[in-house]
Amino acid sequence: MPGEQTGPAFAELITGKASPGGRLPLTFPKAGEHRFSEAQYPGVDLKSEMSEGVLVGYRWNDAMKQPAAFAFGFGLAYTNFEFSSFSATCNADGPGAKVTLAVKNTGEREGAAVPQLYVGFRSLRPMLRQLRGFVKLHLQPGAAEEVTFELGDEDWRMFDESSQRWRTATELGEEVEVS
Repeated sequence: MPGEQTGPAFAELITGKASPGGRLPLTFPKAGEHRFSEAQYPGVDLKSEMSEGVLVGYRWNDAMKQPAAFAFGFGLAYTNFEFSSFSATCNADGPGAKVTLAVKNTGEREGAAVPQLYVGFRSLRPMLRQLRGFVKLHLQPGAAEEVTFELGDEDWRMFDESSQRWRTATELGEEVEVS
């Protein structure tokens, strides 16, 4: 239930005194998207099948190569951001990697950017990638900041049902992609 400061907060947003900084925690499908069968939604005889497996939200859109109306992590601001200098390097002293990028507020207003890091490898199929990190930055106009994500074996690990144990993509000789 909204509190007594809802009115002033909303007024600051619509007048531009404050910039929206929230991000969507789910994916909104496009109108007419055929994501579910009738058995899945709304269901048959008051029963709904949860048969989509791991292909939920952005994972479904990625696997089906269907853009969403509003993707997971989507958000608005009264400014613009530039993402550049993307770099991924493997750790020399063992498993792991470091991913860096630069984020710059190229607009004329303060705002919040939320870079996200995804990891993909063959054993994730049918998923193409999974979220492994994100960070929220508040940047003044013209300001830039470098973001670093540290990745370890757990970030490219999956449960192998046939061997009943956790395995890493590197152990299986699979290439790991970051985006």
